[in-house]
Amino acid sequence: MGMSAAEQRILTEIEHSLRTNDRAFATRIDRMNTACAHRSQNRLAWPGTVKKTTLLVLAGVMTGIMVAVLVLAVINT
Repeated sequence: MGMSAAEQRILTEIEHSLRTNDRAFATRIDRMNTACAHRSQNRLAWPGTVKKTTLLVLAGVMTGIMVAVLVLAVINT
């Protein structure tokens, strides 16, 4: 959900005020934003999907093993 025009204007005013009144803080924020942008370029766009898929495959394999053990237990009794 995006910001309204009024919210965007207020945010812009706050940012301008911080940059004017506390240049050291603004410089730290700029460095942090640059570092975050650089890190995000090196990441996969879908890390959550890979994790979910891995967990689902693992759950499927474990379920299959459990079923096989139960079937073998029933056959051997």
